[in-house]
Amino acid sequence: MIAAASMSGARAALFTALSSRLGGDAEPLAEGAISRLVEQARAGDVDARRRLYAQHVDRVFRTVRPMLQSDADAEDVTQDALLTVLTSLHRYTPRADVRFAAWVTAIAVNTARRRFRRRRPELTATGELPETADAAADPAGDLDRARQRRALLVALAELPERERAIVSLRYGAELNASEIAASLSIEPAAIRKILERARTRLGARIEALLGPDGGVS
Repeated sequence: MIAAASMSGARAALFTALSSRLGGDAEPLAEGAISRLVEQARAGDVDARRRLYAQHVDRVFRTVRPMLQSDADAEDVTQDALLTVLTSLHRYTPRADVRFAAWVTAIAVNTARRRFRRRRPELTATGELPETADAAADPAGDLDRARQRRALLVALAELPERERAIVSLRYGAELNASEIAASLSIEPAAIRKILERARTRLGARIEALLGPDGGVS
C-alpha cells in the first residue's frame, strides 16, 4: 500500500513499471555524449540514430502511457514520436540547462495529445482502465507490481490533462521543473505547485485503490 506521505519515494519506482516492450532502457549517457550522438545522427550515422532511440524509447513510453488507453496505443505513439524526433534533428536547437530529452518528450506529449483527443481514456465501472495489461503480461512479472501499475494508471487518468502531462514529464521522462516549463511554456514555479498538488492527490488515490475496497486486484 502506498500512503500519500510516502508517495514521494514510491512514485518514480511506480513509473518504472510502465516501461515498454520496445527495447528497454539503455545505460544512461551523459548529456555531452547525447549531444555527440545528435551531431553524428544529423550527419547520417545510422548507429547514432539507433543509440538515440535506445536511450529514449522507454522514457518516452513512460511519459505517454498515462495519457492513452492502452499499452498498444502508447507503443504506437512512442514509435511515431521517435520517428518524428529522428527525422527532425535538423530542427533541434540546444538550450542551456535543458536536456535533449526535454525536446524529445515535448514531441512525444504533443503526439500523445493528438491521439488523446481522438480516443480519450475512460474509466470502466470497476475503476480500471480498458485494455490494461494483466499480471501475466505485466513487464514487472509480479502481481503486486501489476496492481500498483494499474492503480497508478487509474489515478493518473483521473487527473486533469495538464496535471497528468506534468506528472508524466516529471516521473516518466525524469525532467526537472525548468525543463518541463520550457516544454510546456509554463513558469517553473507553477510547475512545482502543480506537482505538489498532484503528488498529494495521487498518493491518496493510489492508497485507496490498493486498499481492500479499492477495486484494483
